[in-house]
Amino acid sequence: MIGQLQPFVPHLCPIFRWGTAPNPTRNTMAVRLTDKQVAAIMPAAGKRAEVFDVQEPGLLLRVSDGGRRTWFFRYRVADGRQPRLKLGTYPATGIADARRKAQEARRIVEAGDDPAEVERRAEAEARSRTVRTYDDLVETYFSACEAGTWKPKGKPKKLQTLTAERALYARHVKREIGRRPLAEIGRGEVKAVTRAMLAKGITTQSNHAHALIRQTFSFAVEEELVGINPAMGMASPAPKRARERVLRDAEFKAFWSALSSPSGLVYDDGQPLLISDGVAIALKLTGLLLQRRAEIATMRRDEVDLERGLWVMPSQKTKNGKAHAVPLGSASVALIAEAQEISATRNSPFVFPSPRDRMTSVHPDALTRAMGKTMKALGLPLAGPHDLRRTGASVMASERGGVSPFVVSQVLNHTTDAGGGSATTRRHYNLRLYADEKRRALVIWQGLLLDIVGERETRPMGEACA
Repeated sequence: MIGQLQPFVPHLCPIFRWGTAPNPTRNTMAVRLTDKQVAAIMPAAGKRAEVFDVQEPGLLLRVSDGGRRTWFFRYRVADGRQPRLKLGTYPATGIADARRKAQEARRIVEAGDDPAEVERRAEAEARSRTVRTYDDLVETYFSACEAGTWKPKGKPKKLQTLTAERALYARHVKREIGRRPLAEIGRGEVKAVTRAMLAKGITTQSNHAHALIRQTFSFAVEEELVGINPAMGMASPAPKRARERVLRDAEFKAFWSALSSPSGLVYDDGQPLLISDGVAIALKLTGLLLQRRAEIATMRRDEVDLERGLWVMPSQKTKNGKAHAVPLGSASVALIAEAQEISATRNSPFVFPSPRDRMTSVHPDALTRAMGKTMKALGLPLAGPHDLRRTGASVMASERGGVSPFVVSQVLNHTTDAGGGSATTRRHYNLRLYADEKRRALVIWQGLLLDIVGERETRPMGEACA
C-alpha cells in the first residue's frame, strides 16, 4: 500500500556527522529519542538540528538555534517531494504523543492520501461550520483585514478604508443578504443588492457595494469557504464617469455663505438646514486646503502647528501612503483654532471629534451629507467635498491662478505627476517636499477663494501664510 506515497525512512545511523552537513545551517541524525536526549539537543549558534526517531519512521524533531523544539512527520509523495507535516512542539507534545500522531499520519499515507491535505480540508470544513451566513463571512473578512492576514493588493488595508467599507455594508448590503447562507448567494442575489440601490438613485455607492461583495467572496474562495465568486466578472452596476463638477464663483459664494450662516435656509418641505459648527468649519477647510474629506475629518491636534502654519499628515493616513505636509494660510489657521476652541472641553485628540465618542473623529460621510443638504437647500446642482478639491485645483491651474500643474499635483498629494522627470527618481531619490511651491500655491488659492466669497483679506497676499 505504500506504493505512491510512503513515509520517508532515514538510515538507522547518523545521516551527517554533527557540523559537517552539506547544509551549513542544519545538522541531521537519527536516534531513538528519549526525554533526556531531546532536552540535551542544542545546535551551534546560527544552525538548527534535525533528529529522526528510529522507533517511529518519518518522525522528526527540529531544534532551532534558539532552542525551540518542533515535531514533524516527513513522507514522500508520488512526484518525489518530501513534505513535512507539523505535529506540535515539545514539551507540550511529548514523545509518546508525537509518535502516536506520526502513526496516524502514516496510516493516511498508506491509504493513498496526503496527511497535510487531509488536515487542510479538516480546517476548511471547521471554518465553514462557523461561517454560515454572508454576515459571518463579512465579519471574518474584516477581522482578517484588520489583523493584516488578508492583503488583497499585497498591503494591509488602511483603517479609514475599512471604516468606510463597514459603513457601506451596514447601510446598503447587510439588510439585503446579511442573513443569507453563503451557498444561497449567487449572481442574482448580488445584482438584486445593487439594482435596489440604483432604484433609489444611488450610483457610485452601488459600484462600491459590488466591489465589496466581490472582495469578500474572493476572500471566501481563498479560504475555501465557497467554490466560486458570484460577483466576479460582473460589470459595474452604474456607468463610471469621470467626475468633472466644478463650482462656479456664484455657487461657491452661496455655499460658503450658507456655511457661515445656515439659519434661514430651508428645504422644499420647510425643514430648516441644520449643520454643526464643526462640520461647517471642516467643509470650509476642505475648500481652502483642497485635501480629501477623510483627511480633513480625521485631522488630529498633534498633526497641526498653528504657529508655523503647517499640517503634517502621517503616511498611514494618506491615500498614497506617503507623508504629506500642507501649508496653512491665515484663514485656515483661524478656522482650525476656532474648531479647537469649540471642541476644547471634550479633551479629544481630534480637531473634529465625533458627537458620540470624543476618542473618534467625525465620520467623513458627515461632510458629504452636510454639503449635499446645503446644495439642496440652496437649490443648486448636487456637489460633494471632492468637487471643492477639484474646483480649487482647476482655478489654481487656470490663468486666474497661474500655478503649474505639477505644483497643483503636489498640493493634492498626487504621485502620478513626476514633473517631467522619472517617476522612480521622484519616488525614491527626490526627497524635497516642494514646501515653498505648495505654500505659494495655497496663498494664491486662499486669496482667490476669499475674493470669490466676498471675504477678501486685508493683509497682503504674500503674508497670508507667513
